[in-house]
Amino acid sequence: MDLLEGFFKFLKTHRLSLDKAAATLLTVSGGLDSVVMAHLFHKAGLPFAVAHCNFQLRGPESDGDELFVEKMALNFEAPFFVKRFETKAYSQKHGLSTQMVARELRYEWFAQIAEENGFSYIATAHHLNDSVETALLNFARGTGHAGLTGIAAKSGKLIRPLLFADRKEIVTYSRVHEITWREDSSNDSDEYARNFVRHHIVPRMEDLNPNFLHTAGRSMERIGEAERNLAFLLNNWLEIGSLTSSQTIVTRIEKQKLAQLPSPEQALRELLKPYGFDAEQARQLAENLDHVGFELSSEKGWQLLNDRAEILLRHLEQVDHDEAIVNRQSSIVIHEDDLMLSLPDGSRLFLMPITDHQSPSFALRAMAGKPITDSPAEALAEEGHQSATVDADKLKFPLHLRHWQPGDAFQPLGMDGKSQKLQDFFTNQKLSRFEKEEVWLLLNGDETIVWVLGLRLDERFKIHSNTNKALKINWIK
Repeated sequence: MDLLEGFFKFLKTHRLSLDKAAATLLTVSGGLDSVVMAHLFHKAGLPFAVAHCNFQLRGPESDGDELFVEKMALNFEAPFFVKRFETKAYSQKHGLSTQMVARELRYEWFAQIAEENGFSYIATAHHLNDSVETALLNFARGTGHAGLTGIAAKSGKLIRPLLFADRKEIVTYSRVHEITWREDSSNDSDEYARNFVRHHIVPRMEDLNPNFLHTAGRSMERIGEAERNLAFLLNNWLEIGSLTSSQTIVTRIEKQKLAQLPSPEQALRELLKPYGFDAEQARQLAENLDHVGFELSSEKGWQLLNDRAEILLRHLEQVDHDEAIVNRQSSIVIHEDDLMLSLPDGSRLFLMPITDHQSPSFALRAMAGKPITDSPAEALAEEGHQSATVDADKLKFPLHLRHWQPGDAFQPLGMDGKSQKLQDFFTNQKLSRFEKEEVWLLLNGDETIVWVLGLRLDERFKIHSNTNKALKINWIK
């Protein structure tokens, strides 16, 4: 199959919607693969620009690459972008390998160019050999399904339109079209693990199967399909969902359904990987599913809590620990003439004096938790709001609003005046620790709890048939 024909077929198969309306930024080193990629874009009539990184690692050879790519872009009448990096200095400063530094610097710069110039995609010249080598390296180092799928054809704006072709096919195309390129002398060294795989492992596999690369490519595609199906089935079986509580989005995984799977640990590896948890952490969690309160933190800033019936995940804000403690202990003052307050979590509190307290149904309806109105329109407006109506004569201003603290207690409405610690109340309500941390308390001037917002009113502040003055409080998340 002609390489240009394969190029079009690959774009269509992977739904890489390149067209003549939006240009693609091609990352061109000057080597065979990236130069052939540019030639294919030119032959296909697709608009593109060229970006070249000079890492200044090979002296005059690096400068020669830059001049070569600039001349190529000029011949194709394509916009040209170039940047010189102090790679060695950056590597020494940050204690990273030159390979890691070069990768970090170039992709950051490519993304910046694409954003500033409106390029639809950023294309790299990775081909089938690169993808198979990646899968073999991952296999040797230890990996899950994803690591055996090689290099992805598309990841965000990043695309790899040459993954369908192996190195020999690219060389053949270059000879037919008399394409010249620059050789990178470092490619001949076995110093890097990838080069060892390329020079020694793949040729031996081709001794067993001359069509090894394409056979491996098809196997990687099937593994990728299986992985996507597995993810779909796992998410649907476990009914993984997210609940927004104040400003925090908590992801929930049902433990009962997880335990029914043949291998809960394998499922946890796949489910937790996007959150930055590694295989060892998945193993620890699988072994501690009965240990309520077991916690883990990931390198991506996620916190995991093994609760009674669910595994909970939330993203930790980058806040100083001492500052967070101060914020949780501080309170918001509510004065008698306040009508509305904004809370730090984005919710709002509305305070509305009730004037129709003489109505015969006032006390009964308020104690039943129903809207204090006879208007259907107003009743409908109450939907989604969490409210409490309190006996205003018992309030001592200023009131205070704060998060709960250990030792807090109140008299929950419906318990005939019996006192209960909030910790026990939360346990009865089956709240997770994440949810407990976000509970707000409305306190009277004497520090008595008036209302546990969204959960329960204190018995001492409920209204009666002889209530003279009432205050309705709406909490809108």
